[in-house]
Amino acid sequence: MRKVRCNLKVILAERGMEQKELAQITEIREATISELCRDINKMFPRTVIDKIADALQIDDINLLISIQDEKDGSRSD
Repeated sequence: MRKVRCNLKVILAERGMEQKELAQITEIREATISELCRDINKMFPRTVIDKIADALQIDDINLLISIQDEKDGSRSD
């Protein structure tokens, strides 16, 4: 079975940015950013994705969201 995963935690770590800082820049609730980082969101609202992509200058949605095989955690490209 495949599962949609959010890679925000990894992206923030690579850029040396904290969740709180991203929340301030995007005006997204800290709780929402935290849920995305912990990959527990069931939905990815387009407005949230737009704000995060803009703040982090992400041009490829595949950097932020990926589909992985639930069994082994590998990406499905």
